[in-house]
Amino acid sequence: MTRIAMIGGGPKCLFALLELNDCLDEQIARTVQVDVYDPYLPGAGRVWNTKQPRELKLNVNARIIDASSSLCSQTFNQWRSADGPRTQEDTYPPRALVGEYLSEQFERLRKHGNLQVAHRALAVGTLVRSGSCWEVTTQRGNELYDEVVIVTGHGLAGYRAENSPEGSLAAAGLTVERRAGSDDGVLAGSHVLCRGAALTAYDVILSLTEGRGGTWAAQTTNGLSGLRYLPSGDEPERITMTSRNNIPMSPKPQSVPANLQSTLEAYKEKVLLWGTTDGATHEVNVLWQILLSCTKDCAELSGVPASKKSLWETLQAGRSEHMQTMGGPAEQLRRSLRANHGLETPTHEWVWAIVWSGVYAQLVSALARIPWRTGEREHFSCLAANLERMAFGPPEPTAFKLLALFDAGLLNQALFNKPVEAGAVFIDAVTAPAGVLAGPAPDGQPANTLFNGLLAHGEVLIRSGERGLLTDTDGTCLNARGERNESLAALGRPTEDPTLGHDTLNRTLHPEYRGWAQRIARKVTTESQKVAH
Repeated sequence: MTRIAMIGGGPKCLFALLELNDCLDEQIARTVQVDVYDPYLPGAGRVWNTKQPRELKLNVNARIIDASSSLCSQTFNQWRSADGPRTQEDTYPPRALVGEYLSEQFERLRKHGNLQVAHRALAVGTLVRSGSCWEVTTQRGNELYDEVVIVTGHGLAGYRAENSPEGSLAAAGLTVERRAGSDDGVLAGSHVLCRGAALTAYDVILSLTEGRGGTWAAQTTNGLSGLRYLPSGDEPERITMTSRNNIPMSPKPQSVPANLQSTLEAYKEKVLLWGTTDGATHEVNVLWQILLSCTKDCAELSGVPASKKSLWETLQAGRSEHMQTMGGPAEQLRRSLRANHGLETPTHEWVWAIVWSGVYAQLVSALARIPWRTGEREHFSCLAANLERMAFGPPEPTAFKLLALFDAGLLNQALFNKPVEAGAVFIDAVTAPAGVLAGPAPDGQPANTLFNGLLAHGEVLIRSGERGLLTDTDGTCLNARGERNESLAALGRPTEDPTLGHDTLNRTLHPEYRGWAQRIARKVTTESQKVAH
């Protein structure tokens, strides 16, 4: 019997187990026992748990969600269309509904798959090697496993950011982890200060407005069809979200114009070619020149006044010079929405968003595990953070709600300053960092105790300037000597930085889970054949 521990039970865990189930014939699969450690329902995990408020919506188009397998061929959209009321859901359905689909797929695997799969509703505290096995420790004791997969996703429940002020509320308690009474500390008519001005903060804002009975009415202003907020009286009087740069996230572009598609296709090939040739010699500046040329070509085709110099300055600053003249974040958001709807000329931010999202899959492939020269990793991370704010911001339905709250005088955005405003309710809306460290190595500290021992004993490797575990192409962790640690794997967000873009539900973007399943399948098949002889 091969015993496998999955530490974390979210979508990445589900995808890996579905793949493993499909790789093995029934007889051999019965020699595999899998225990999934997660306090939340497996498949959905914490971020997609089915009990979270319905006003928390998916941030990407639902068409990308696919947990199909030999056990069930339905994608998320096919699944919800098969059940009457679910057909009414829009492009960005409630995350709780997505969680229902994912947890249902896991339960189908558990009941009808060939693998022996059990859920352990526990958080893992430590993981240490014990001879040829791994010892997994929880509050209920220790268990030994032949294989361990770290799939902790967005971190453990109850995450609080470093330096969170005493007495502050964690955003998760008001959103994905909300229970009865968990928002009692935010009284109607209070002043709320959010540390954070991105997607997590938006969840908090919607929970404290729409989640408290506020509603929306359609209205058109200067040709732009939008919303007006109708308060319930139970919401705070004022909510201020804060950030270090006070630059708002841009709403996602509605679509990619047809005249840009062929340009993007040509540059996808150039990015992939860089990954197989120039990428080997690590000329990252060449990659930025490719992306800059693509953005300049798309700007010309879209009628956006721009030079390579001005586009590069926008990328470095995180905001175009034109957008800086638009006033505060509310007006910048309005300008972006008007550009999305063809009421004004597209912005530099819009063009960069089209390019970054358009070639993203190729970037993930080209950048995977490349070596970085001194300073390059930090520079890339800074520019990538600016691009993600431009390309992966709120979908338009959320953006229009935020704009309505700005216009109602209930919401504003400002620079983060300490000390906290006297009398304000402080909410920490900073998401757990990608990877497993709170900051880049070598100075960054582990975000939770699970990784302390692994790092101390050299079982895993984190390169300088990065926060995530370095793995091989099949998810196998590399140890401190850079060698494969054959029975230890990591998939998804814990490996962010060596690999790009794990904060996604897109199953096709990263192939590591498939490589892991194939490795396990080969291993247990070989062992079964040895026993048979």
